[in-house]
Amino acid sequence: MSDVADRLAAALGSLVGVPCKRSLTVSSLKLSFDFSQRAKGRVYIWIDPPWRLVCDGRFVTGSYDCPEWDGIEDPEVNRPLWKAWCGLCDPLNDASLVAAIIGHDFPDLRLQFTQGYEVQTFGNDGNDMWWYYRDRLTGECFEASAAGIVRELGQPAEG
Repeated sequence: MSDVADRLAAALGSLVGVPCKRSLTVSSLKLSFDFSQRAKGRVYIWIDPPWRLVCDGRFVTGSYDCPEWDGIEDPEVNRPLWKAWCGLCDPLNDASLVAAIIGHDFPDLRLQFTQGYEVQTFGNDGNDMWWYYRDRLTGECFEASAAGIVRELGQPAEG
């Protein structure tokens, strides 16, 4: 493993046993961890599509199930669909991380949680970022894409 991969594995390992809160921004998934020092959490993992949520090996939902919003003239039509879709991800709220596994050939990420839930990322051939890990206290950030994993050290987040 490279130094960057070792650092990321250690950072993800520090979250084992820590509960998370989930939020959805269109079809992107944000998982925030460790609320002991920050109201928004110490760390978050932002996952862009494609991703899927499974429970005990059974598909629950994924990024491509996100209801369409672009061009919708009457949001009340889609609001119940949005709420229902978000509800499928609700079991991640307060679920504790059991394991974080990074792929060997590609930086796909599997996050295993209590009660058998697992978030699986799988990249595409694009040049865009697939997912990233950010520590709000230190500013440390790991970005994963088809090119691999890059570590950056930015400014700590305020608040």
